Amino acid sequence: MNFRKLISVSIAMIMLFVAVPGFTADVNELERRLNIVSEELDKLKNSSGGHSDGVMSRTSVHGYGEVHLQMPDNGPKVIDAHRFVIGVHSELNSWIHFNAEIDFEHAAQTMEFEFSYLDFLLQDNFNVRAGVVLMPVGNLNENHEPPLFWTAERPEFHSKIVPTTWQQAGVGGFGSFGDINWRLYVVNSLQGIGTGSDGNSGYFRDTDGLRKGRLQIDAVQMENVALTGRLEKKFTGGQLGFSFYRGDSTQDLIAEDGTVTLLEADIKWRKGAFELNNSIANIDISDSDEMNTYCSSAGTRATSACRTDIPENIFGINLQAGIHLPQAMGWNTTYDIIPHIMWEKIRPADEFGPNATTASRAKNFDRFLIGVSYMPDPKVAVKLDWSTYDYQTPETDDKNRVDLALAWMY
Repeated sequence: MNFRKLISVSIAMIMLFVAVPGFTADVNELERRLNIVSEELDKLKNSSGGHSDGVMSRTSVHGYGEVHLQMPDNGPKVIDAHRFVIGVHSELNSWIHFNAEIDFEHAAQTMEFEFSYLDFLLQDNFNVRAGVVLMPVGNLNENHEPPLFWTAERPEFHSKIVPTTWQQAGVGGFGSFGDINWRLYVVNSLQGIGTGSDGNSGYFRDTDGLRKGRLQIDAVQMENVALTGRLEKKFTGGQLGFSFYRGDSTQDLIAEDGTVTLLEADIKWRKGAFELNNSIANIDISDSDEMNTYCSSAGTRATSACRTDIPENIFGINLQAGIHLPQAMGWNTTYDIIPHIMWEKIRPADEFGPNATTASRAKNFDRFLIGVSYMPDPKVAVKLDWSTYDYQTPETDDKNRVDLALAWMY
């Protein structure tokens, strides 16, 4: 309880007894007023979490949600209450902060642990972060709230190339030097092959590259560790970013390491009403042929937890451009309307060796999208877009899709 609240309650108690002098007071009235003061004291105690430092007053709740309607030209329309996320930020004291998010997906039928970590704030240019952390890879993984990107669904680049959201357990540092921000973590590594029967086994595949190799931190194998980091250079109107990840992925199931080397660069830039958002990434997986051989060496291994379509190279480009229409037209409004276009080159099976017997370049495609995002508030977005998928192999039919989304954060 702070000093001002203590004084307020004290004055209330004094006024209470002044208003009911001596033994002439009505006993029932006295009891009623004492109950009021008691209730107020309980409220003040609860608002401070029972601690004199008022930890609850330094704790906030946040989150986001989104509902999607997909309308493909080659299948049924599908509506999905895709995500509802609850997050907590608490200043445990002046230099230790706690952050966490839990994601309830697909009408709360699936739960995901997004992150949970402590920040030890030491100084501007060096701080420590430990726990389950978001990988500092790309410009969306750490800031993935749906009103922050224009498209109804996350771009394919941030699903099939850089797997968003991507978290691992580890420890590292972060800070800033003027207009340069940095993060560097040591974390548990991805898992590229599994035992075939272990429900916690991860795997790589030609459909979405590394995505299935990132696991919930639920007693996962940690025979391998990885190093990951990001640099961001801010400049007038924008930001330039560089990310990397490097770590083994076979978890000692085979003699080879299966080292994953990911390099990514991105830029965001806004000039008046015009805005650009571009990303590029390349991923090499060493020993992919040996990993495929292991998974094909026994029939029970070639399951969802152990694949024979692991690529040796993954590549992707994402280019987006949009116009903030009210600003361009000189309208005096508090809302925003953003017509935008996007082109992506998605190559989750860019290259693969001879032992990738089930890998196929039919999973590679280019995507072109036209859309609009209406934002009546910076924390709310209604999005509509149309996209066409042009597959790399001629035997795979191209497809078109319309997406509608309602998104918010709080």
